[in-house]
Amino acid sequence: MATTVTAATLTVSVSEAITLNGVIKDSKAVTSIASIGEVSNRIMSIDSDTNGTDIVAIGASTLAGAGSYPKGTLKYLRITNLDDTNFIIIQFTDESSHYWELKLEAGKTLMLGDVASIDDQADIDNFSATAITKIIGKADTADCDIELYIAST
Repeated sequence: MATTVTAATLTVSVSEAITLNGVIKDSKAVTSIASIGEVSNRIMSIDSDTNGTDIVAIGASTLAGAGSYPKGTLKYLRITNLDDTNFIIIQFTDESSHYWELKLEAGKTLMLGDVASIDDQADIDNFSATAITKIIGKADTADCDIELYIAST
């Protein structure tokens, strides 16, 4: 059976709005990502247990499935912490089991593009391409919900 889904362009808009001392200081950034053929949007719970919760798996031999994406197909990822109190640690692991962690505060959003080529070096002027293979979340003191939006080819 042939697919009836036609790839399309995803438009992502980010806007800020504030008035400081009576002066509007708004901003908006818009980008387009072509050839998106699959979108996954879900709300999931992130554990506060020691090992956290697997959010996404990405790999050269990974087949497309629930939370799994073949390397190079993931083009846009958004994680929004839906908790109003607790932060979440987001851990990115690469092919060599190196990892980086970011704190995603309550109510905040993290957005990424293609994760197939990142740098795992400590020296900023020595780029060495590797790829994120897993994203894990660990809630601070209590389980938290996130919204996950992924667009892939």
